[in-house]
Amino acid sequence: MRLEGKTAVITGGASGIGAATVRLFVAEGARVTIADRDVERGEALAAEIGDTVQFVPTDVTIETDVAEAIAHTIDEWGHLDCLFNNAGFGGALGPIASTSVEDYDLTMDVLLKSVFLGTKHVAEHMMRRGSGSVINTASVAGLDARYSPHLYGTAKAAVIAFTKTTAMELGSAGVRVNAICPGGVATPLLA
Repeated sequence: MRLEGKTAVITGGASGIGAATVRLFVAEGARVTIADRDVERGEALAAEIGDTVQFVPTDVTIETDVAEAIAHTIDEWGHLDCLFNNAGFGGALGPIASTSVEDYDLTMDVLLKSVFLGTKHVAEHMMRRGSGSVINTASVAGLDARYSPHLYGTAKAAVIAFTKTTAMELGSAGVRVNAICPGGVATPLLA
């Protein structure tokens, strides 16, 4: 029960690493908001777990959606202790010469802009409280270019850099910002 009394928002929490994290956080005593665009899976997981989990439909590329998921959590449970910026997908694939600008924009929006939006919208609340934890899913692909398509690795490297800069800013107020860099994990994303 290491997280008893804590609240969290987990983006991409309806499947894969996100869903496993929802289950772990609840098992450790937390109340969790699943922020995901997959309504069917998000609602099913929330119903399966019970009243310590709520689902808020969220497109992490849209600022108002992200802001609403965070505000809803604070309104519902009085505070927010943890944001897990976890939503992701494989992004644009193929040779750079045939990568469209639309695929570039979507990849960067999901993998990088979403991390910016989540962090932006929890920063004041956590700094005012003098505590909190922001966890960003980066990747080994952000550390070593051999492990990913062009844009996926680029976005994940940017998440690592963003994590460092926001950790320096928010850390002075008692808010921790960390990145995890998993390798290949057997989830629907990898398939």
